[in-house]
Amino acid sequence: MRNLSFYFLLSILPFIAISQKGFQFGVGFNHNIVQTETIKYLNDNELKVSNIYGLSVNLDYTLSSKFRIKSGIEYKSQNLDFGRFLNTNAEYIMIPIVFNYNFSHLERSGLTLGIDAGFSFDKPIFESFDTNTTSRESETTKETVTRINMNTQSLPTGVFEFYDYISLRYGVSAKYNMGKSGQLNFYAQIIDWGIDGSFLFETNEIITVDGQVTSSQTTKNYFNMATAGLQFGLYYTFGTLTFK
Repeated sequence: MRNLSFYFLLSILPFIAISQKGFQFGVGFNHNIVQTETIKYLNDNELKVSNIYGLSVNLDYTLSSKFRIKSGIEYKSQNLDFGRFLNTNAEYIMIPIVFNYNFSHLERSGLTLGIDAGFSFDKPIFESFDTNTTSRESETTKETVTRINMNTQSLPTGVFEFYDYISLRYGVSAKYNMGKSGQLNFYAQIIDWGIDGSFLFETNEIITVDGQVTSSQTTKNYFNMATAGLQFGLYYTFGTLTFK
């Protein structure tokens, strides 16, 4: 199915070039509601995984008054909160190819309603990390060193290495035409497939008293990475550049 999507994209590129009537550049932001989780690890400490937030640079191709192709680049970030030990982000780059059909145009209000269907090439870009946190009890020689390590070396590193990270997108959209000032675009999309995987994180706690190790505890757990869910987005496009 993923290969079919890729070949379908290649097959329509010539028609896009021939039929293109104009395009709009834009910028915006988006929010993905995904399956978040809270994971207990060493000594009942918790890793809290947030929803996904993003910024976008948009490029929309207008084929006719009814059809357009929406693309661009989306940068997304998901917060990983290890409490008092570490706060970091999982980051993603996504390139959508979404076909939009406008089924209603309210001329007096400048509002156009449509439906979206397409896919996107998705890529996680965050790196492995290894960090230590040291704490000491006042007026004693007790020292606690907590190490957190996450290994993401299995992720693709090449710019165009997307492997199986292709998601399906479908939903509804609305465009408000502000004349020469541009267009305001809103969309709500369901994302299927997408990025789905687990990454090992390991924690180690070493307690020393007077320089002597009195306790050493290691735990292993998994952070589940998934981008499937419900996405809301809003972006502004800067007018239309047409071709004769």
